[in-house]
Amino acid sequence: MITLLNATRIQGGTIILAGATTQFKPRDRVGILAVAGSGKSTLARLFSGIEPPDGGIVQRHGRLSWPMGFAGAFHPDLTAATNIALIADMIGQDPGRTVAFCDQFVGFAGLNRPMKTFSPVERATLAFSLSLAVPCDGYIADEVIGVGDAPMRAKCDAMLEQRLASAGLVFLSRNPAQIKKYCRSFYVLIGGRLIPCPDVDVAATALKLSTEPEGAEA
Repeated sequence: MITLLNATRIQGGTIILAGATTQFKPRDRVGILAVAGSGKSTLARLFSGIEPPDGGIVQRHGRLSWPMGFAGAFHPDLTAATNIALIADMIGQDPGRTVAFCDQFVGFAGLNRPMKTFSPVERATLAFSLSLAVPCDGYIADEVIGVGDAPMRAKCDAMLEQRLASAGLVFLSRNPAQIKKYCRSFYVLIGGRLIPCPDVDVAATALKLSTEPEGAEA
């Protein structure tokens, strides 16, 4: 799915990724635990191909998603249906089928109104439905892996599990419980280093120790 070869990424003078070499295998569910402000969103964009590395190589195999739930491509003055159709056409998907999928998935009427009239929850739900509408070989998630109320989150989970039956996942989060729920392989991001861990509890412990003040009691 994704191969990193001495990959480095620097953002605003901060090293987000320092010479990482690893491979996320096809259909694997990889969880990367990291603290807030450590560059999770930058890594998500790097993995999905939106941003290039500053050094080394990032190889992608098959179709990878953009970060799930990303709504930045929506034009506020265009209708939701038009936005979806344009994005679908740009990525080689059938616009009519993609709009129909999103219309059925979101569960609220009004895809023919401008995006600027959508509430934040409606906008987030539509963005996540669009991510699920496009079959991929690998999905990238940056904290967001479900939206809305409990029934909608259950619906997101069910559709995501359906997609992951034939695809992989890279999930970047600061929440160990979420990573444990969705992932099978685990890493922790500490000081720009991607460190493999046998389970999420080890990752959480390593992250906690790395952020404790020097000399603090265990």
